[in-house]
Formats: sequence, C-alpha cells, structure tokens
Amino acid sequence: MKTSTLPPRAFRVVLQNRFSKAFWLAVPIVLLACMQALAQSRNITGSVKDDSGVSLAGVTIQIKGTTTGTVSDADGKFKLTVPNDNALLNVSFIGYEQQEIPVAGKSDINIVLLLSKKTLTDVVVVGYGTVAKRNLTSAVTTVTSKDFVQGGFNSPLQQIDGKIAGVTVSNVAVSDPNRGADVQVRGAGSLGAGTSPLIVIDGMPNGDLRNIMQQDIASYTVLKDAAAAAIYGSRGANGVILIETKKGKSGKVTLTYDSYLEHDAVAAKPDILTADEYLERSRGTDQGARTNWYDELLNTGNIGTNQFLTVSGGNENTVFRLSGNYRTKEGIDIASDRKEYGYRANFQQKAIDGRLEFSGNVSQRFVKEEYTNYGAFNQAAKLNPTIPIMDPDEPTKYNFLAGYDTYNPVADLLTRENGADVNYSIVDLNAKFHILKNFSTELKLARQGQDKLRREYYNSKAPESISNNRTGRARLQTEKWTDYTLEWLGNYNTSIGKHDISAMGGYSYQEFNYQQFNAENMNFPSDAFGYNNLGAGLWNLEAGRLGMGSGKEKEQLIAFLGRVNYNFDDTYFLTASLRYEGSSKFGRDNKWGMFPAVSAAWRIANLPALKDSRVIDDLKLRASYGVTGRSGFARYSALFRYTGYGKYQNDQGQWITVYGPGNNYNPNLAWERAIAYNIGLDFALFNNRLSGNLDVFDRRSKDILGNYDVPVGAYPHDQMFVNVGTTSSKGIELALNWEAVKTNDFSYTTNITTSYIKTKLITFSNEEFKGTHRYLQDLPSPGNPGPAYRLDPGTEIGSFYGYKYAGVNDDGQIMVWKDGQVGKEAISFQQANANRDRTYIGHGAPRYELSWGNSLAYKSFDLSLYFRGRFDYQILNLYQMYYGLQAEQGINLLKDAYTRNGHIKSSKLITDYFLEDGDYFRLENITLGWSPKLQSKLVSNLRLYGSVRNVFTTTKYSGLDPTSIGVTGLTPGYGDLSLYPVTRSFTFGAQVSF
Repeated sequence: MKTSTLPPRAFRVVLQNRFSKAFWLAVPIVLLACMQALAQSRNITGSVKDDSGVSLAGVTIQIKGTTTGTVSDADGKFKLTVPNDNALLNVSFIGYEQQEIPVAGKSDINIVLLLSKKTLTDVVVVGYGTVAKRNLTSAVTTVTSKDFVQGGFNSPLQQIDGKIAGVTVSNVAVSDPNRGADVQVRGAGSLGAGTSPLIVIDGMPNGDLRNIMQQDIASYTVLKDAAAAAIYGSRGANGVILIETKKGKSGKVTLTYDSYLEHDAVAAKPDILTADEYLERSRGTDQGARTNWYDELLNTGNIGTNQFLTVSGGNENTVFRLSGNYRTKEGIDIASDRKEYGYRANFQQKAIDGRLEFSGNVSQRFVKEEYTNYGAFNQAAKLNPTIPIMDPDEPTKYNFLAGYDTYNPVADLLTRENGADVNYSIVDLNAKFHILKNFSTELKLARQGQDKLRREYYNSKAPESISNNRTGRARLQTEKWTDYTLEWLGNYNTSIGKHDISAMGGYSYQEFNYQQFNAENMNFPSDAFGYNNLGAGLWNLEAGRLGMGSGKEKEQLIAFLGRVNYNFDDTYFLTASLRYEGSSKFGRDNKWGMFPAVSAAWRIANLPALKDSRVIDDLKLRASYGVTGRSGFARYSALFRYTGYGKYQNDQGQWITVYGPGNNYNPNLAWERAIAYNIGLDFALFNNRLSGNLDVFDRRSKDILGNYDVPVGAYPHDQMFVNVGTTSSKGIELALNWEAVKTNDFSYTTNITTSYIKTKLITFSNEEFKGTHRYLQDLPSPGNPGPAYRLDPGTEIGSFYGYKYAGVNDDGQIMVWKDGQVGKEAISFQQANANRDRTYIGHGAPRYELSWGNSLAYKSFDLSLYFRGRFDYQILNLYQMYYGLQAEQGINLLKDAYTRNGHIKSSKLITDYFLEDGDYFRLENITLGWSPKLQSKLVSNLRLYGSVRNVFTTTKYSGLDPTSIGVTGLTPGYGDLSLYPVTRSFTFGAQVSF
C-alpha cells in the first residue's frame, strides 16, 4: 500500500484559501513600509583624509548594524545610500583609528582619520628588521616626527635633544651653520676608539647625517643596550641610532610645501671692561679709539631660510615620495655662511602579486660652506678696547696687531676665504622576494659618497701674511669618501599553537674608501688670483719645497649575522643574536670576533590576577646581556708604517724625503669589547593614558684602546697603540608619558625623561703594559697652568685635577690646601708641590639629565613647551681664570676681576675656585601653531607656527651659557676660551598641503 506525501485535496484547498487571504492582506502593508523607507532613505557623499590632508583610498564605510557599505575611491571619495537620518557610519581603515559617525541630516560628510596609536607604537625598527614594540626584550627607544623638538636646526640630531633618556646631544656652537652636534649614548666608555654611536640611515650603517634634511626624517630609534646593538658588532658599543626617512603613501598624489624663516639674536656677551673702565683701571695706554671688538664680529642682521617641497602618492603596488629643498643660513658672526640645496627620492614597487618588492632611496645634496674662527671671539674679549680696527695712518688698511697670540680679529675674518664646496650622495636599492608566505630573502646594494673641495686664501692684508712677510697664501684640498654596502638577508617566521618563532640570517659587506690631494703656495703677485692660480706663487720655487701632498685609505668589514625571536602565548619572549665579524683595521692575529647577545621578557600583565585590572593595561619585565665592540680609531694603526721625516739634501745636492718607522707595530690590535647587562620594566596604565619604561644598566668595557708608554730601544717609538684597560658605565633611565586631558576641543600631554649615568676608569694596565695615570687637556698659554684632567684607575672619566682653594693671604696671593686636604694646612701657591698637593676637584660629565615636554591643543591652536636640564657636574670657567684676575697683564679683563675676584692679586692657577656648578634648567623651546579649518578644494591642510629656542635658563654658572660647554667625550665641562656666541633663535614657518 502506497503512502501519499501530499495532504488530502480538501485540506489543500482550505490551506490555499487561507494563504491567499493572508498574502493579499500583507501586500499593502509591505508596500506601505517600502514607500515609507524609500521616503526616508537618501544618498550621501563624502571624502576621507588623514590628519595631514592626504586622501585615503580603500577606506571601508559601513552602515552600522547592516552589511551595506562602500569603500572610498582613489581620491578618497565615496557615495552611499543610508536608510534614514538616524543611521550611523562605521569608518575603518588599517592603521587608523576606527570612527563612528552619525549621518544626522548631512548630505556631504568630510571624514578625517587619525593614525592608530597602536600603529604608531607597535612596530619598532631594530637592527636588520622590525619588531612589535610590545614584544621588545631590550632597551630600545623610538621618537617619531610628531614628537621632535620644533624649529630650524643645523644638525638633525637637535630634534631629539633630551628626548631619549641616556642619550646626550651637545652642541657648543648651536648657531654656527656648519657645526654639527655631538652625541653620546650612556656615557663615554672609551679612551682611544671613539665615543660616538653608529648612525644607520634606512638600514645603511655609517650613514652621513649631513646628507639628510630634518623634514625628511620620520623617526629616530636608539638601540641603547648591548643586546640590541650587538647585531652591529665592533661598531655597536657606543649605541646605535637608526634613522628612518619618510616614505610615500598610497592614495591621491599630494603636494606639501614647508617653509620657515629664522634669525639668531645674541643672548649673552662677556661682561668686559669698557674703554673708559679699561683706562680708569690703568690696564693699558689710550690709543685713541673706542672699539667694542665683540660687537664688531657680530652679524646682527643674520637670516636663515628653508624652502622644502614634497610630492608623494601611489597605489597598492607603487608608492613614491620626492622631496627637494633650498636652505640658506648666515652665522651670528661676520664670516660663517651656508647655502645648500638637494633632493631625496624613494619608491616601492610590488610585482608578481606582491611577492616581489623593489624599493630604494636616492639623494644628493650640494653645499657651499664658509667657515669662521672661534678664536676671534677670544681675541675680542681680551684686546685693548681703545685700539682702532683700521690703521690710523692708512685708513684703508686693517690695523696690524703684533704680539704673542694677538691679532686683529676683524681683519682675521674679513681678509680671507676659508670654506668648502661639498657634494653628498646616497643610492641604496633593495629587492625582497617572498619565497613563501613566511619566508623571504632580501638584497641591499648601496653607495654613499662625499666629494669635498676645501679652499683657502689669506690675502696680502691678512694678519698671518703680514706676520710672516708674505703676499698671500692659497691652499686647495680635494677629499673623496666612497662607501659601498652589500647585504643579503633571509627572514622566516612560523606559529605553532601558542609558539611564535621568527628567524633572521644574513651576510654584510662594507667598504670605506678615502682619498685626498692638496696643493699650497704663497707670495702671489696679486690678490686677484686667490686660490685659482696656485702656480703663480713664488714660495714653492725655492729648492726643497714641493707644496703638495696626497693620501689614500681603505677599510673593509665582513660579517655573518643571525637572530632568533621566540614568543610564547604573548607572555614569554626570548631573543638571541650572533654576529661573526672581520675587519681589516685589526691586527693580523685578531681579524675576526664574535658578538653574542641574548634578551628575555615576561609580560606580567598576563597573570590571572592582573588580566582584568582596571589600572594595568600592560606590564612587562625585561633582562638582557650582550657583547659589542668599538673600532673608531685610525686605519692602519695595527700595521708597521713608514712615514716621512722631512726633506734633506744628499751628497749630490738633491733634495730627498727621508723615511722611518711611523709607529710601533702591533699584530695583536683588536677592538674594544663592551659587555653589558640591562634590566627594564615597560608599563601602560589607566587605559594607556600613562605609559613609560624604566631601565637599569651596567656596561663594562674591556681591552680599552690607547697609547701606552714603552721603552725606546725595545720599540722604535716611546708610545704604542694597544688594548689595555677597563671602563665601567652604570646608570638608570626613566621615561614617562601622560595623556592628562583629552576632550573634543582641548588636549594636554606631558612627558618626562630622566637619567643618571656615571662612567669610571677601572684599570689602566695589564701584565705587559703598565699605566698609572693619564693627563688630558693642557690649558693654553701664556702661563702654562698645566693639564686640567687626570685619569686614574677608580676615577670618573672627566675628572678635574688641581688644587683645593684655601683663600688668599694678606697680599692677595692664592692659598691652597696642602696634600689636597681641606682644613689641613693652607700654603701659598708658590710653596705648593704639584705632585703632592694636587687632587681631584670635580667632574665635568653631568650625572643627571632631565627633559620635560608639554603639548597642548585647543581647537585649531597648538602649543608646545619643552624644558631641559643637566645636573651634578662642574665647568672649568677659563674666562674667569684667564680674564678675571687683575694680575693678567696687557689684556682687557672681565669686570669680575675687580668685583667677585677683586681679592685675588696673583696669577691663574687650576683650583676649584674656578670650578663652577654647571647645573641648569632651561625652557629650551616654545612653539605656537595655528591650523585653521579650510573650506577649500585646493588646500587640504595649513599650519602657521612660530618657535623660540633658548627662551630662558636658570643656572648659577657665571659664564655665558652652560649649554655652550661640551659635556661629551673625555674632557666634558671644559669652558674653552674660544667660545662661539650664545644665541636665542626665532623661527617662523608655514606648512601647506595640496
């Protein structure tokens, strides 16, 4: 019997009738609803840009709660139909903060997306790769362009001055347009192998900062501990600074113009006796004039300009950026000047469905530099202010001043040409092929070059020509540096459950070439030739004179390197690296060396007790160990060199050059080894509003390079360059960032970085080479006060050595404490014994550094206030010692000679009386900006700003400015007499994007 699957006919009829009635009842209801929906729905249009005004393509705009949406086109524009005015738009794009925007009656919506904080901080550039910041296991700090110190700078490094704990940036002549900045990471740990960090620009080691404009820099990343820097081997012990330049973005082609005008004003001058005061004090004879020598050397109308233009854009496969600039900068003195122009281009091209990537950078810069002489300001401070500038008997000629270390400083700067024409160039090309999704290989080829023409001409009216009875001196010198880089890397990563593993391995080759040629002549028939007709001079016609020279150097470096990163469950992290490196600079028996490193981290925030914390967002403990090296010494130091000992006539009357041993041969010469430990803590609190890190480090440098005394006879020379000694740098660093206020109209963010660092010489000898101490920095004549610094085992690097001041006797003669012990016995300085009574009297390296940044924004206005300070160090004030005592004859003096130092009647002496606290706290920079909202289809972004640098300084130092005193290297805190003027700088600029 067959069973039917259909209902009985009667039942089907009833069902059909009921369905028919329901259907016809529903139709008008549905039609009515549709008509109502159609009546409320409407079309909207809009555009999407980033906060710099660049249109964003591919942005997703979706109606909240639905699957309806669209994406922005190549110009960042979109169209969308929304159901009603209550609709909300979810706007999302990779790398940017997601936004929710109400339609609320709008028909055209302009959306501005902000870069995601996670994007800004997540990926950090490290040596030969990148790593997520939250996964870092070593002491690495990154500063991006939005946090740079603002204004016009002569060195790009001034953009991060004080921004990174443990990094010291020092510029003793900040307004000299041709003077770069000195930088030091975690103290000076070397005596003879350099103290500067390695600079890496876009992955190229030994990058030249002079070939890069500050507007081209996207970020600085400093590898501070050995675990991070060990991947750079024998050049990483002083830290590594990685500089990434700005790259193009996909989307609409944008044009940005950045221009500023700057001016330097003198902020402080030495308070010296006026001409009338000079005569009242019977300092010298009245020669009829009233000359302010210092003011005569100043270019008070100096101006600097910078015109910078950028074009960038692209699509998903091709991006590019091209920038060009023209910059001029006059110094605060009447001689120095700088003009430069150049371009920088970078690109990235993808092919084969993105598996093959080509990228590269090309840049070139042409510079015309005119140099000054800092010693001219030394002359200006001490010269008789009644001496006229021009010769009273021949007013068209400069007054010639004779005497030891005495000359007319105005004539010195204006009767010569001393400068250089320089051409910098960089080409680096990269090819990366993704063999698998998780396995790639990359090849880098790069060339960096610098061609310099040094040009000098001292005309017949120059002080040196008159002193030596010459009619002009000319000199030309060409210098050429050419560096080549080849690197081949492989990268692999995989995930197995909770285990993430990545590995990098590679090969690196670098070659450095230097070549120079110089020619010189004197006694020309006319100043019209300048340096353009060297053969016209008569000086080289004398027998035995050649007047020319040349030289060539070469260095090669080869390395095999690798690194492994391990991450377990986003909680436990381990990084290990190894570099095996060989260098042609080292001795025959020490060409190769190993540089291992290991670091680990534990994300404490993942503990069950902390996972749901409303206070702690992230908390990570780090520890690291690594071995790095230093190799910043002269090439060929390990070889047996011969050098010329002058020209002599042989028996036939011919002039020949005599050669002999130039050094003591050392086949064991090797790099310095720095073994360092670091413990750090990274944290983010209160919904990431408060974040920062704390690091404690200990760096022990072994096999310190330096010249040591050896017996003549056993060796050709009395000194030998060897590896002996140990130094130690210890310190603590803290960085804090707090988003204090964030509302729709107002925001305030503040950050603090501070550090404590102390560097000591531990040992100075080994079994073969014995060293007791070393003196540094002999003070200038006249008077020959002796060296200002001494290094002994156990002492701090940069320690001043002299007498302890014990007041003056009834005759105003300086008294000192016998045996250097305060309160023991006061004796006159004539009775003092240098070997017995001198002692350590202070130190010139700041132990504490502090910076405090403040960023405020209200609607379209922004204000930044940046404070900086250094503490716990001394400065040897040579101005007070040389020009602050009445006993110094034949020169002008500071007014302090008759006030604060009026009780002293004897001559200069290195005592702690002239050692002053260098502590200071300064409002380093203040910048006010205005970014009006423009209703323009042409201009997408506009910002006008003004900036002042060196606003005010709080200090007890009686000199011109504590920041003009160098605090890096082996002789920090040395207040040189040849001090460039201290200035306050003003910058006014505009940035506009199209």
